[in-house]
Amino acid sequence: MKKLLLLLLVFPLIGFCQSKSFKNSGIDNYKYFVVETTSFKSSRKIIIKELKKSGYNVLDVNAKYPKDLEQNPDLALYISSVELCDYSSCEANFYLNTFDGVSFYKNGWQGSLSIQIALKRAMRQMLSYRHNYKPRTTSSQIIENELSAELNFSSEKSIRDYFDENGTDLFEGIWECTGTGTSNYKLAIIKKDYKFIGYILEGTGRWEPGDVKAIFETAASDEIVTINWTMGDKRTKKKAVGSVKNNALIEFELSGNVILYKVYPKFSKKRRAKTGEWAGNGSGVIISKSGYIVTNHHVIEDADDIEVEFIVDGEVQKFNAEIVQSDKVNDLAIIKIFDMNFDGLDNLPYNFKTRSSDVGTKVYAYGYPMALSLMGKEIKITDGIISSKSGFDGDITTYQITAPIQGGNSGGPLFDNKGNFLGINSSGLSKDIADNVGYTIKSSYVLNLIDVLPKSIDLPSSTKLQSLPLTEQIKEISKYVVLIKVK
Repeated sequence: MKKLLLLLLVFPLIGFCQSKSFKNSGIDNYKYFVVETTSFKSSRKIIIKELKKSGYNVLDVNAKYPKDLEQNPDLALYISSVELCDYSSCEANFYLNTFDGVSFYKNGWQGSLSIQIALKRAMRQMLSYRHNYKPRTTSSQIIENELSAELNFSSEKSIRDYFDENGTDLFEGIWECTGTGTSNYKLAIIKKDYKFIGYILEGTGRWEPGDVKAIFETAASDEIVTINWTMGDKRTKKKAVGSVKNNALIEFELSGNVILYKVYPKFSKKRRAKTGEWAGNGSGVIISKSGYIVTNHHVIEDADDIEVEFIVDGEVQKFNAEIVQSDKVNDLAIIKIFDMNFDGLDNLPYNFKTRSSDVGTKVYAYGYPMALSLMGKEIKITDGIISSKSGFDGDITTYQITAPIQGGNSGGPLFDNKGNFLGINSSGLSKDIADNVGYTIKSSYVLNLIDVLPKSIDLPSSTKLQSLPLTEQIKEISKYVVLIKVK
């Protein structure tokens, strides 16, 4: 040990920071100074005593924190020191860090003096400046202040009512926390700008309702999230990367495995869109010059507002639409454009085929998968074949197809390579069950729904696409495939 101490003492005299730069470093923005690690108990007492004499609001790390510091540990700078002594000399190094561990200030002294004098001299730059606290508002305080007027974190009912009224985005909601790496908590996760803030609803130890427990931020994929997690001492922060499954389960590692699972809103509960936002999107196909559109029932179910986008005269235009007929059993619906800016369309260039198509027929699925999130609003076309004339569990109302289907494709049309409309794409099996399995509701069942409309319409019956190359067929058909947005 003596050799180790002697080796450490060969360092030259250290002056890490000048008092002028320390004055200008922003120390007045911090309200408290918390004394953490020191080599000796006597050193802790010296630091606390000397700081208090110089006007600093200093706390021992083991003491009870004021409420504002418990709720927001960024209000303090955290002090530590390392002191080493031999028989003839002492060395003291003094450090000041932010809560996130960023070095704020450091200073050192060594020489043939006692540990008390060495430590005091290591602190001399700091003690030469009188502290004058100037409050600042941190991001977590801003969030808490903005939400406190409308949310009562002591009442879970208040939080549930908030989600019922405002809807949820991605993994917003009420979550429970369990695992080997943390205590049990109940959190309300609420989106603020591009981050998600986890507020305590029920906690253990020092945690009280409304305290910020964690901050989540999605990566390029919504299934990956970075997490800034505050540990049970309310002082230590750890960062982790977690995986999100179905916006209902988040897993990540701290000192052990942590699992967050959503308890509210239930998936069976219809989500409402936040003000000004669309809750989701699907696809559809125009079947008449007057603006009738076929889609899936599940796309427009419980929708208060419907807007459709498609190409008119070379430009994307938006129109309001309303539900005119639906068939929940077969998952079909017909909506119609009701908008003073809509003047009708020219004759539709494709053919509405009512007879069944054969297995092996080359097919093309049109639609707008994930148009409001990942994949953008440009129309997407995938190809495949009809692999079966019956669907899931032998359902005769649908074809099984190999053309890939994603969320947002629902309600989009299926065409063959001659420009014939064959049906409405509705669903598919998850890839962890089977690859390239999608289902399309046959056009004959679409026709049954059209037959019960209060007003008869002329279905498209053009054969002009048959002689065109595939690329030209796609250009023409795409004009009549619509993006449907609902809320």
